[in-house]
Amino acid sequence: MKEIARALGLISQIGITMLVPILICLGIGVFIDRAFGTAPVFMIIFILLGVPAGFRSVYMLTLDYFKDKDDPYYYKKKDRK
Repeated sequence: MKEIARALGLISQIGITMLVPILICLGIGVFIDRAFGTAPVFMIIFILLGVPAGFRSVYMLTLDYFKDKDDPYYYKKKDRK
């Protein structure tokens, strides 16, 4: 049951972790566009920077989640707890 709750937490973290960098970059791009009077130029540039940042964050999050499961004794340790 604990493992299911942990997996559900990971799913919700993935969504938030992907969305936050994109929205922050979108806000920065809109702010710069309004400040300099350019159309959606900086907004598009910063969205294109935010998407890879979001994917990198998700990758690092899932890498951290699954690092313990690469241990060959993971399931034996799990049974002891």
